[in-house]
Amino acid sequence: MSERAVHVAVQLRQVTVDAGDREVSLSYPGILLTGYEDGEQVWERWVPFGEDPSEEDDERLIEELHRALLWRQGQAPPP
Repeated sequence: MSERAVHVAVQLRQVTVDAGDREVSLSYPGILLTGYEDGEQVWERWVPFGEDPSEEDDERLIEELHRALLWRQGQAPPP
């Protein structure tokens, strides 16, 4: 059986958008979930949340963490 691990990190993503006469850079916080199998990265999932996370944000994060942990246990496909 292969060795699986899930890495969880807070990440601030930067996005640059064209605002007509100029480019605007926006940042958005989230949780980065990364799955490793035998030391190799096999999947990555970024779960965004706002400055003031909502109950919906919390539920989505819980769902994604649950899926990642099931994958780590070998009980589910990659999220």
